[in-house]
Amino acid sequence: MPRQRSSDSPSPTVPQPSAITRALAERLLPRVEELATVLRDTLHAKDERYATTDLIAADELLRSCRDNMLRSLQSLADQVPPGVDVFDAAQTTARRRADAGFPLESLLHAYRLGTEVLWAALLDEARSRAPELLDELLDSAVQVMQLIDLMSTAVADEYRTRELEAKQRDTERRQAILDGLLEGRAADPGFADEAMRILGLTSETRIAVVVIRHRTSATGPPPSPGSALAAAGFRSEWRLRPDREIGLVDLGQATIPQLVGRLSSIVDGWAGVSQETVGLADVLTEFRMAELVLASLPADEPGAAALTERLPEVLVAANAPIADRIRSRALGDLLTVPLDKQESLLDTLDRWFANNRSTSETASEMHCHRNTVVYRLKQIEELTGCRLDDGRDQLLLRLALLAS
Repeated sequence: MPRQRSSDSPSPTVPQPSAITRALAERLLPRVEELATVLRDTLHAKDERYATTDLIAADELLRSCRDNMLRSLQSLADQVPPGVDVFDAAQTTARRRADAGFPLESLLHAYRLGTEVLWAALLDEARSRAPELLDELLDSAVQVMQLIDLMSTAVADEYRTRELEAKQRDTERRQAILDGLLEGRAADPGFADEAMRILGLTSETRIAVVVIRHRTSATGPPPSPGSALAAAGFRSEWRLRPDREIGLVDLGQATIPQLVGRLSSIVDGWAGVSQETVGLADVLTEFRMAELVLASLPADEPGAAALTERLPEVLVAANAPIADRIRSRALGDLLTVPLDKQESLLDTLDRWFANNRSTSETASEMHCHRNTVVYRLKQIEELTGCRLDDGRDQLLLRLALLAS
């Protein structure tokens, strides 16, 4: 009966050995240790990575050669122990090499070299014990090749599975670290040290925190900005949450304005950027600042901005109840007039402040007569109860405009 892998997934069929192959493989079984040493020496001689690597301990390499040679000979001799997976040694080797970061290309090369060693041993055994059966053995060569090919396939599958699992674990670990930093755990020296090690940071790394609110999309979550930032030289870690995406960005030699400029070109939505901080101690504070910058951005104007660009707006956004009271106190009855008139008056007031309280320049910018601006400003004074020549009232009105 053909022998198969013990697995929940469909298993490849191991070739049934011919009588001559079984007989020769059975005679080679007592020489497993010798053949394992030959295979190890062959790897050192014919594969530079095996000859120079420090990723595989000497005893581990020899044990791996022995285990794989033993299972190959047992399969060819039709003597795999009951309940034992013929591919177990190959899978174990694949997992260990993947965990060590040893390249899959060289690992598969080792199995090709193993085929050479195993086939040479079978030929030598036939020449010395049954030369008259050499032709029959040559006819059975395909069975040896098929077996090692199946083992190589098992190795590649297990290696890639292990590699994917490792990447997923690394992603989960990095996201857990980022969550911890955003919760203020950087105050714990042990956690901070672990975070720097896992994220590849130092106590001198210049960091900015970014909070993004993407435009709503029916096609699923937006692509992370990490790749686009990496292309511009920024290393970053990102955490996607239901209503936003939070990033820790290594500035390298760049500036905050350069980061904001890059985000403006890649983010389809709104992005708030903290000021620069060194190390991880202030990540929580800068995260809160970046959130306030995001909250201060106009809802109808997607874009990116840094804390230093929007300090007055952030001051208002930091305390919504106070901002509402300032708006109510400063604008008074202006909030009760029809919306179109209200917008016209507030726009005029905003432009008047922007033009350093010049009615002429405001009129020019708004393409209207100077007297129109003067009239609207008087209406604003009557509706709000504020005097536009009073410094304190001006401050209240400016804050009210920010809150609006």
